[in-house]
Amino acid sequence: MLLKIIAFIAAAIPLFLFVRSVFFRRSTRMNEAFTELKKRVNLAVTIFLVLIGCVVVFAFGKLAWTWWTSL
Repeated sequence: MLLKIIAFIAAAIPLFLFVRSVFFRRSTRMNEAFTELKKRVNLAVTIFLVLIGCVVVFAFGKLAWTWWTSL
């Protein structure tokens, strides 16, 4: 029974997305605002990931330096 429910939901999702895209279109002004928001969110996520990468590289470098000087 659970598999039938999952199969029904999996089949209904594309239909729901299609109906939503056909009947509930956003205005162009809303699309422009949404596009700008996506750009800003992508930039924020990129900066966040770069900062995390810098912290990981620094920590790895410090660990390697400590290991190398203890030899």
